[in-house]
Amino acid sequence: VAAGHQIVALANLRPTEDKEGFDELDSYMYQTVGHQTIELYAEAMGLPLYRHTIKGTSVNTGSIYTKCEGDEVEDLYQLLKLVKDKEEVEAVSVGAILSDYQRVRVENVCKRLAMQPLAYLWRQNQDTLLREIISLKVQAIIIKVAAIGLDPDKHLGKTLDEMEPYL
Repeated sequence: VAAGHQIVALANLRPTEDKEGFDELDSYMYQTVGHQTIELYAEAMGLPLYRHTIKGTSVNTGSIYTKCEGDEVEDLYQLLKLVKDKEEVEAVSVGAILSDYQRVRVENVCKRLAMQPLAYLWRQNQDTLLREIISLKVQAIIIKVAAIGLDPDKHLGKTLDEMEPYL
């Protein structure tokens, strides 16, 4: 938005409901914790929401991605194709900061759909990003802890502002 782009829709990939551990998918590509609240974002923003169930798995895990039947990345392709067809979008905003794995796959999907990937956070200093998010008064709350040094009993439910000394 700050760079002059207009958000026209939200898109979300979710785990299938028939899998054990419905809240969290074991995925190289996607983080699905909290997917149940996505509708609230769309409602608050007054935007259409497109969702697709993740049917694939991490089949092609190499450093270079090529289209691979049954890979979870193809679920992203299907979702973004739908959004592009319905909303005539030209670009996709992604929040990857350091993951080449995610970046390569999003770029592959965007290239195949003739869309521009917007990755403004890519390779930004994480400490600087954290301070900027806090200074903008974003009320982000920790809903998953999966890092050495963090304790779910102490840190879950805390805001980024409260967590800054630990991050």
